Amino acid sequence: MPENKVKKYFSLIEAWAWCDICNDMVALKLNKKEIIDGLKMGMYTKEYKHVNKYPDHEDAEDLSAQEHAIYVYINDNYDITGVKSFFGDSPSMADIGAAAIQAGVEVRIPVVVKDVPEMSVHLGMLTMEEYKLLKVCDGMCAVEEVASIVQKSIDEVDKMLDKMRKKGLVKVIRRSNA
Repeated sequence: MPENKVKKYFSLIEAWAWCDICNDMVALKLNKKEIIDGLKMGMYTKEYKHVNKYPDHEDAEDLSAQEHAIYVYINDNYDITGVKSFFGDSPSMADIGAAAIQAGVEVRIPVVVKDVPEMSVHLGMLTMEEYKLLKVCDGMCAVEEVASIVQKSIDEVDKMLDKMRKKGLVKVIRRSNA
């Protein structure tokens, strides 16, 4: 899989994100102000629905001509830290961590269970890092993917998730093939 790329301009960000469904890079033009506003809320995410303009019509398994989406996570350096590809409004539970589950590994999926206002950071109830982490606990990523997106180690993310679980803010769903 090629590496995601970003070009940064004064008021525009050009990003190329890998779509696992198209097996190709998808080009996005993003308004820098929109990203800055999204970062104030912890993490900027962009959903982009598209179809592959050049699907392989001879491959019956190539579904890329059907509308699908990528969900792009961008950090405060305007770098892409994660991309999810899926059909419909969000990845299915079967898609999240499917390869790990088939390999017999348990998958943990963190999900926010209580809406937390940004004011919680200002009042000292959460750190900005914890708030950013909550924004990625959208049920679309396994813990390992969340760690990659927020650019923290899995151990750091586990500790933060445990702290927020004790506060009743997040739940970790466990899935396995057993």
